[in-house]
Amino acid sequence: MDILRNTAQSCIRSTVVNYTVDDVITTGKNQIQAEVREKLVDEMEKNDIGLQIVNLTVQDAEPPTSEVMQAFKEVETAKQGKETSINNAKKYQNEKLPQAEAEADKITQTAQASKESRINEAEGQAERFVQLYAEYSKNPLITKQRMFYETMEEVLPGVKLIIDDGNTQTMLPIESFVNSGENVLESAGSAESQADSTTNATDKEEAAE
Repeated sequence: MDILRNTAQSCIRSTVVNYTVDDVITTGKNQIQAEVREKLVDEMEKNDIGLQIVNLTVQDAEPPTSEVMQAFKEVETAKQGKETSINNAKKYQNEKLPQAEAEADKITQTAQASKESRINEAEGQAERFVQLYAEYSKNPLITKQRMFYETMEEVLPGVKLIIDDGNTQTMLPIESFVNSGENVLESAGSAESQADSTTNATDKEEAAE
């Protein structure tokens, strides 16, 4: 039996040396015991000991000293802590990533809406400027006065303003000047249209004569 014990220990040592500590103590037991059995059977037959190996099982594997065992436990604890940290990080990522994507999409939509609003506002202001310039080209003085009165209303909203040039006895509110300015512009436009019509009629009569 001493020969069997010594031969088995020799086969175990020559096999275990090719594996890591983790494999020996945890996941590599089945493969190790298969290799040890094969080596032990070969040694028994080669030395003609007269013993037959029926089965071999590695029941337990422990480090040779308590210091190595303690270090192994610390390594295993660190590995478990690593796996826990990775799982927590993935969980946090899965929770926060959809929220971040939704927030980014919301910001993008808000920016796009603001862009379209500013473009529309700028186009509207440009169109109003073109119309105002057309009126100014026809009646510069009246248009200036109207713009002045309208600006005063915007700058001082809700304030009752009275226009007095120092010569007239009657003082009128600014609203009357704004309204009269608009009426004058309309009248000026109508008068211009009538003048054009009269000119065209005169031209036709002269042509007929």
